[in-house]
Amino acid sequence: MTDDTLRLACELALAARRRAAKRRRRASRGTAPDRPPPRRSPMQRRGDHHEAAALRLLVAQGLTLLARNLWCRAGEIDLVMREGDTLVFVEVRARAQTRFGGAAASIGREKQARLARAAAHWLPELARRHWRGAPPAARFDAVVFDAGHPQWLRGAFWLP
Repeated sequence: MTDDTLRLACELALAARRRAAKRRRRASRGTAPDRPPPRRSPMQRRGDHHEAAALRLLVAQGLTLLARNLWCRAGEIDLVMREGDTLVFVEVRARAQTRFGGAAASIGREKQARLARAAAHWLPELARRHWRGAPPAARFDAVVFDAGHPQWLRGAFWLP
């Protein structure tokens, strides 16, 4: 191994350590006891309300909550549920008015692709935690609120 190769390896390892430390600092920001929780906008609070209502609806139908608001670079999955041996990724959408197609119509191809990428990111971890490593059957559901009325769409979309 040459000196240049060794120096490059050390620089790469140091850069990786710095990135990991930065991620840890970023992750611990919200958990500091002296820091108040971040303020939520009225729209975010409305979204929280709809997610909670969707969760109540799905739990009443027999599903079990595994995780909420799983985030990665690809996107966010609102709710991850279990129905028997099926892993269910749930998108929650709400619209006050239906004149542009309603809440279900707002889950277009791009949103479906983002949800699929986020699900692919989280699937190995969820399988490890809840299915002993074996990848389960999975589906994408949606709970949509049109003018405040919830509707559960089982199998809202499928991947090609």
